[in-house]
Amino acid sequence: MTTHILVVPSWYTSGRGPGGGYFRDQALALAAAGHRVAIAAPAIYTWRDRRAGRAPAAGAEIVVAHDGVPVYRRSAFTALPRLPYRNPLAWAACGLKLAAAYIDGNGRPDLVHAHSCMNAGVVALALFRRYGIPYVVTEHSSGPATGRWWERHLIRRVIARAGKCLAVSPHLAGLLERAYPGSAWHYLPNVLGEAFLATCPAPPPAAERAGFVFLCVARLSPEKGHALLLEAFAAAFGGDPRTRLRLVGDGPLRRDLEALAVRRGVARQVEFAGALPAAGVRAEMERADAFVLASHRETFGVAVIEALACGLPVVSTRSGGPDHMIDASNGRLVAGNDACLLRDALVAMRREARLYDRAAIRAAVIRRCGPDAFARQFAAMIADPPSAPVRNRHDADPQPA
Repeated sequence: MTTHILVVPSWYTSGRGPGGGYFRDQALALAAAGHRVAIAAPAIYTWRDRRAGRAPAAGAEIVVAHDGVPVYRRSAFTALPRLPYRNPLAWAACGLKLAAAYIDGNGRPDLVHAHSCMNAGVVALALFRRYGIPYVVTEHSSGPATGRWWERHLIRRVIARAGKCLAVSPHLAGLLERAYPGSAWHYLPNVLGEAFLATCPAPPPAAERAGFVFLCVARLSPEKGHALLLEAFAAAFGGDPRTRLRLVGDGPLRRDLEALAVRRGVARQVEFAGALPAAGVRAEMERADAFVLASHRETFGVAVIEALACGLPVVSTRSGGPDHMIDASNGRLVAGNDACLLRDALVAMRREARLYDRAAIRAAVIRRCGPDAFARQFAAMIADPPSAPVRNRHDADPQPA
């Protein structure tokens, strides 16, 4: 059955990068499954944005682009001072005007899919009140669990009217249920992007490989645990030129991390590749021997499923989001914030990486996070009445193929 779905993201600079990739990938998966899908991306800007030169050229004009699916965009200026409720209410006003233009040209959607309660969920609630369009919300952030009083007030209203509340990991689902007693959150994982769907070429035999490469793909910011990773890597492989660590990503800690690599004597073994597009990330994964993530907290871990789709075994700290995806068949999971345990896991992975079945690693993540699996699971979620009891709603593999 074809459903007309309007996707509302909470941020969308570009669907081909970190400013909207998750949302575009999900929209493409639903469109490929036969649904009629469009994205409505409202945004607001303030006096601060104008002074910093970040104000959009189009202003309040509605712009329609094509990013694999139609994308309707509108940016609205708010002159109000930064007070409680300002941003979500300005978002809702902008989103209502954007949706009105979309409905005028395309008809009333059957469903709104809001990505994150703040602020897309507030837009979806406003559309429900004005047009009666039902909505589901997918939460990608742990922010709602610790939000300010007025944010929590709005989020409770969004949750109360949502047909389904979805979370991208079992850990996040449980966190949100504890933060909002009486709510029910269902696990639906993020979907693999198109760059990671094609089968990766088989790696050359171990005898032909020049050394061993650990790869980490993450923003260079404190919560990603790069300092912990560098300490563990230096303790395990310092002075071994055949073992290298490639860091893909950029961020405020780059200079500090480069200095740390020098102090720990591994500057020649650690390479900073900077931020790369999806195709570049895939190329890095094809050249790597194992993937490592040392985050202190994650709500999902998109880079982890991308690595698994390339057949890479993974070493990950327990950080919430990736925990349910790593087991003995595809890697090693270690306690967070312990450099000694991470060092030991890296040493073991260096020794055992060739023993993992890369084809099986890839097949398992495609079954869980491929576009077909996502579309099937999403359809099953929205087909159930909101009040229907759902067994194992935090199941780590909700609907295996």
